[in-house]
Amino acid sequence: KGIYPMSDGWVPPCYPTEQELMEHEEKMNARKKATLVKRHLCVKEPQLEQLAKREFAQKSEYSMMVYPIAEGEYSGEGDDRSYYVVVFYEPTKKSKVERAFKSAGLALADYEQVVVDPDSKQAPEGKFMWAHGEGEAGEVILSEYEFQ
Repeated sequence: KGIYPMSDGWVPPCYPTEQELMEHEEKMNARKKATLVKRHLCVKEPQLEQLAKREFAQKSEYSMMVYPIAEGEYSGEGDDRSYYVVVFYEPTKKSKVERAFKSAGLALADYEQVVVDPDSKQAPEGKFMWAHGEGEAGEVILSEYEFQ
């Protein structure tokens, strides 16, 4: 177990009871991890503005990791700014996600679909699998770092 209760029986007042800890563990064990697929693509600023809206992503049932591309040969300023995007979704939602991207002017079907490893050690992939398993698709994570 943990360090509580201490040898003299003391526990912090805010520390959960044994019953609360057991309930939390049961809840965590009951969670489902969704099977996801992903696609890698590049988008421009106007397309990203539409696709990164949380309500739009939730409605279309996908999640995304977004990496800005540094200004240079592959990315410009303003509407010419480019982003490297990894889109995650459940295979059963494929047509819904493809329609969403088509509405932004992107043919998602042109990009290779790759199965996400269920034992992936990449934090965002794990986070997305748990979120989609609980019916909470629609998260967009924008990286603070730029690709060169």
